[in-house]
Amino acid sequence: MTVRRVSGPITRPRRGMALEVVLLMLVMFSVIVLAGLSAVTTISRTSNADYRGARASYAAEGGADDVMSQLDAAMQDGIINGEDIAAIQRPEVTGYRMTQSTRTTGAPITRTITSGPFSGLYSLNQPIDIEVTARDTSGNRATTVLSVNAQTIPLFQFGVFYEGDLEVLPGAPMTFVGWVHTNGNLYVSSASATFQSNLTTPDSVFWQRKDRAERLNGVRINNEAGTPVLLDFDSRSHSNPQFKIRSQQRFNNRLMSGAHGVRPLKLPLPVNTPPITLVQPRLGTDNAMVQDVKMAWKADWYITVDASLFTATNDTTEMKDDFCDNIVQERSAGLALPSVAMCRKIFKPRRDAFYEGREDTRVAGVTTAVRPDLIDIHMDSLRIWSDSAPASRAPRILYINVINANAGDTRRDFVAVRLRQGAQLPKSRVSSDTGGLTVATDRPMYILGDYNTTIWRPAALISDAITFLSHPPNPNMDARTTWPSGTRCTGSSAGWCDVNQQVADQNTARPTTVNAALLAGHSATVADWMRAGGAQQYGGGLENFPRFLENWGGVTFRYTGSLVSLFTSQFATGLWGNNSGGNYYSAPTRQWSFDVNFRFPERLPPGTPSVGTVLQTAFRPLY
Repeated sequence: MTVRRVSGPITRPRRGMALEVVLLMLVMFSVIVLAGLSAVTTISRTSNADYRGARASYAAEGGADDVMSQLDAAMQDGIINGEDIAAIQRPEVTGYRMTQSTRTTGAPITRTITSGPFSGLYSLNQPIDIEVTARDTSGNRATTVLSVNAQTIPLFQFGVFYEGDLEVLPGAPMTFVGWVHTNGNLYVSSASATFQSNLTTPDSVFWQRKDRAERLNGVRINNEAGTPVLLDFDSRSHSNPQFKIRSQQRFNNRLMSGAHGVRPLKLPLPVNTPPITLVQPRLGTDNAMVQDVKMAWKADWYITVDASLFTATNDTTEMKDDFCDNIVQERSAGLALPSVAMCRKIFKPRRDAFYEGREDTRVAGVTTAVRPDLIDIHMDSLRIWSDSAPASRAPRILYINVINANAGDTRRDFVAVRLRQGAQLPKSRVSSDTGGLTVATDRPMYILGDYNTTIWRPAALISDAITFLSHPPNPNMDARTTWPSGTRCTGSSAGWCDVNQQVADQNTARPTTVNAALLAGHSATVADWMRAGGAQQYGGGLENFPRFLENWGGVTFRYTGSLVSLFTSQFATGLWGNNSGGNYYSAPTRQWSFDVNFRFPERLPPGTPSVGTVLQTAFRPLY
């Protein structure tokens, strides 16, 4: 047998190869699965963190809004001070620990408002930063910074400013220049009324009378180009978004309501203190904030008149002689008082001076008419005395306080102040100052003849109600033959004469001009006819806010200033349109406009009140 040797290794078939491949694939698949699970976990965790972070951001933003609402509430008194900021409460959001820091940034500055509903006016601006941080239980946190501006705006910058509802419903054609603002609703309807400036309200605009169902298609508002455009919509016909769109289309947003985010403008008074406080006399219980607002405390000449002086004697001459002996006068330190002799030339009482048709609310069978018991202030005598030594005599704010009036005594039932011969006002204390004079009282006020027309000075008239009496035939309102023919107070003479206004027959007025800001009470329409379910007594509206008593038909009353009403009249409560004693007046031809001098802070009347609001200026998150 032959044996063959074969050299080299012997190759055998390898067993288990398929298993290795399967295991390798399982390992690779596991790696892929684990990587996917890891990615999913990471994405889930990231999404959860983003979700929690977003929620924290929302909580911080909500907290900042809460702080701003607290500032807004504090601004209801017209100012933001250190005490208001210190009193800010930490916002509360369930599930988060909240912290807040609110601080002023820099000193207040006066500048023109460049954004928001009151853009174009100037104000005292206090920038404030609100920083709020929200942190949840897992450590997620977010911080938001809200920048706001506390704006304090002088009231007499407005052509018209009302605290309550404002009705502008003139029968005769009327064109008004100046910003119109009301904190209530705005009612407009007329066959011919044109507004050349902005109209704003935080509430609603109604193209409709308030007292009854009537709408006239003649209300126009100038757009940015100065073109008068008809009003054809209101807050009832257009919801908020549509109102904004229509206002932009028609007027370039020169008509703005609550739909635009307009906020109320408030006096700097304590919460729940009514605006009428501004005109009320001094009280020993007045706190510092009230004293800062009351014209009585701002006054550098404060006079208290005891109304019982009108009943002390029936002798007119004796009453006048005794008047200055019994009034109490207070002046700021270093300022002089007139002598008794000079006082008697400036201040003169006049009992039952004339028939007051608007206040005559007699019922049938009652024969006693309403006749004002006047404190006549002869502005010419005041000016002569003051100008002889203005540094120590010139008044800036004169306040007249009346005590012991008695509605049951006709000799002191309707005590009022009357300014006469006021065409030229006193000089300022220093020649470099524009000076000016504000006369204030919580009683009704009458203005006889032209006022502040010879040399323009900043002027304001502040009272319960203001009635204009036309320019008299002569300064004394008498019938002396020494006066030239046509200037005597006879039955046929035009112009105001007390002796000619003793009954309801209307005396014929003469053209009269007044240049002064007015702040007074008004007569309001109580309710909206649609909401009340029927027609209401008309309060008179803006066109009858300045009151009249004569036959002004075809006679022009020229007025330049600012019309402000923050309350309803408390003493002069006779309703517009009252004719219980006969028709008491016919409307004048109204030439009214805003005094553009008031656009400059240095030309505002002394003691000009201010109102305030809070506006958001910026928002940013901190990372």
